[in-house]
Amino acid sequence: MRHDPPEFPLASPPEGDEPLAPKLEEQGVDELSAETFRAFIATGRLHARLISRLVDTDEGVHPGQFFCLRVVSEHDGISQRELADELHVAPPSVSRMLQNMERAGLVERRDDERDQRVTRVYVTGRGRAFETKFRAVAAGYVKDTIGRLPETDRRELIRLLKAFGETIKSAIAARDGTEPGPGETAQAPVADEVVP
Repeated sequence: MRHDPPEFPLASPPEGDEPLAPKLEEQGVDELSAETFRAFIATGRLHARLISRLVDTDEGVHPGQFFCLRVVSEHDGISQRELADELHVAPPSVSRMLQNMERAGLVERRDDERDQRVTRVYVTGRGRAFETKFRAVAAGYVKDTIGRLPETDRRELIRLLKAFGETIKSAIAARDGTEPGPGETAQAPVADEVVP
């Protein structure tokens, strides 16, 4: 069963000193793992805050819509079901997001000419302009954050994030009962990315 992320996962969580999971040690988590998790969550919150400040949301476009917009831009005319599969979310979630994006003038939906049961999604001129703008914002974000780390730190961060990603994939596969075979890796769902 698919559990969809919220449509706008990049919105900054409430401020405060209280970590999201302050009692992990009481649940049998070792202190180092708990502290690592807290650092990961804190970094994610800072990432969300900065992205939200960099993207102009006054025009009805939310940062969480940009990954969807990027996929549609790269696959203009993609079916709504294919888009849901690409975003790893359930079709009703994509439908809600697309309704909001249509209201903002970013995309339009049309029935397939050959199969009226299929709805296709097309990016509008306004959508292309916002997608181009966001690519520039994302590039600036990377330069101003990751790009300022020393090269050795960036290489180590890549190694650590890849290793962490593999443990997450493994946990997803174990939960879904789809443990990968030898030489394979589990397919991890991807939600609203904010990468150039």
